[in-house]
Amino acid sequence: MLLSYESFIEMLNRRIESDGDENYNLLVNVIKNPARYSGLFRLSNAKSKLIQNVTQSKEIKLGDFLEELVTHYFSILGYQNLDKNLGYDENGDNLNVDQIFINNNALFFIEQKIRDDHDSTKKRGQYQNFIKKVNRITTLYPQMEVYGSMWFIDPSLTKNRNYYLQELRSEGNDNLRLFYGEELFTYLSIPEVWNELVDHLTTRRQNNSQEVIEIPDFDTSDEIFEALVRLPNNLWNKLNTNNDTYKLLRAELFPQGVNLQRAKIARRSR
Repeated sequence: MLLSYESFIEMLNRRIESDGDENYNLLVNVIKNPARYSGLFRLSNAKSKLIQNVTQSKEIKLGDFLEELVTHYFSILGYQNLDKNLGYDENGDNLNVDQIFINNNALFFIEQKIRDDHDSTKKRGQYQNFIKKVNRITTLYPQMEVYGSMWFIDPSLTKNRNYYLQELRSEGNDNLRLFYGEELFTYLSIPEVWNELVDHLTTRRQNNSQEVIEIPDFDTSDEIFEALVRLPNNLWNKLNTNNDTYKLLRAELFPQGVNLQRAKIARRSR
């Protein structure tokens, strides 16, 4: 075993678990964008939308975790991980790569995404971004043989496979590859990494089969009360305005007004 299940879970929880500002940031986002959470032309209520946002946030964090995890595996295997910050492109935008390392005197870099399910605009942007990094890395390491890969972790989704393969062929560079799931690790001759990753994820899912995404009750929870007290005056005033949008938002999230009243008193004594 390269990485114990206990170490895997510790790394995962460090990325996924809520930080101290998550509830505050959620509240701020609600106040700044009330129409995204409640309104006459929404079938779901504000709480349902909040749960959706929290779920999406955790999915993003899972992607960050898988990037960190794969880098850690490469380190365990003795690969020389390099600085992922590639500097800036011609437009002044910062370029970062998900994986970049040296093994057997060759340089490998990988752009990884969990799923290949992007629409037309996003898939084109993603490919262009990949090629931009190919060119940047080739410039930064002119003496190295560079191997670049686009890797989608979930092998069950291959929506744009033909598009990516066609674009890669047009580059005329046999060192540029497209992989799904275990294909990457077969290519690198380290299939044990994929097998262990799948085993750990399977065990985690089995151990958390009853897990449900929950959010604090906005009307009564101490977490939201503390977030309300922390709000800057402009956001507090906006939340309590008589504007119809905010009145509807308050009716859905603070039906009894418990935390609003508590926060009003606490803010006076700050």
